[in-house]
Amino acid sequence: MKKQRPIWVIVFGLLLSAYTAYVMMDVFVIKRPMQENVTEINLALFATATPTPLPPTPTPNPGGSSSTNPAEPTPTDPPTPTPTPPWFSEEVVATDTLYKNDHLFVEITHYREHKTDIHVAEVRMTSAQYLLTAFAKDTYGRNILDKPTRMMKTKDAVFCVNGDNYGAREGGYVIRNGFLYRTVGNSSYKMEVLCIMPDGDFYFTHSSRETAQSLLDKGVWQGFTFGPVLLDNGEFKVNPRSEVDLCYVQNPRTAIGMVEPLHYFFVVADGRTEQSYGLSLYQMADFMQRLGCTKAYNLDGGGSSTMAFRGKVINFPTGDGTYYEREVADIVYVR
Repeated sequence: MKKQRPIWVIVFGLLLSAYTAYVMMDVFVIKRPMQENVTEINLALFATATPTPLPPTPTPNPGGSSSTNPAEPTPTDPPTPTPTPPWFSEEVVATDTLYKNDHLFVEITHYREHKTDIHVAEVRMTSAQYLLTAFAKDTYGRNILDKPTRMMKTKDAVFCVNGDNYGAREGGYVIRNGFLYRTVGNSSYKMEVLCIMPDGDFYFTHSSRETAQSLLDKGVWQGFTFGPVLLDNGEFKVNPRSEVDLCYVQNPRTAIGMVEPLHYFFVVADGRTEQSYGLSLYQMADFMQRLGCTKAYNLDGGGSSTMAFRGKVINFPTGDGTYYEREVADIVYVR
């Protein structure tokens, strides 16, 4: 005769199952908006990042104090106009692979390496204020998601990639558009923080070294917590065995790299299909180094890896081999 389990064992098992289900729902399903209508941008950070024009130097009066009409302005040569760099244009230029205006340049190219389709956007801008971020549905919180193309449409963005998926974790600094949203760090040593400064430079740190408030006090414009850092000062910061938690060796990837301040490369590698295997972190770092990047950082990947240009997805986002544009928590965009 089969011995019956004590009632407390059954009750404990049911409670444990219910708690586990709740935790899983809380992490992946239950929406927890913490701040809505998050649209404000702190452009005050750029007051010191942009050089203030010097006042014009007075032209000496050749006649000195003996001038018969000192009130008459002395003729001066007209100022020489500053030539517009070739990658910018006074008029908007827009094609399937190129966009430029008076402050922004975006050019899309595609590569094939390691049996993987790699999509690249070279981006130049006159100020880092045009490198922006957005939360899904303009709401900061847990499990608030939206499609990148819908998000970029609401922001009138020219180009975007997925961000760091901040909403899937309890920890990790979140600084966006000059505002601090989360001060809790992340214990994972791999989750380094990318700080984009108002002058357009990249700065890497970790929550074990600096607080979120100290970064805000330094004037951080955008702060992401994912990683790892791929390149720093042109040197590899990953090796062929490096990997993000719970990911494959080859995987869809999204990364952002800097050649110099205000000159960037965004890279998205397709993966998880027979057509496109995906890249390892080391392969991504090597690719970005060959593009000319001196600093590079890994953003969220997998099925979230998405690149969109002028309202259309231009890569093959997938989690299981089937194309679909996954809803994500945040995007990085330019306009």
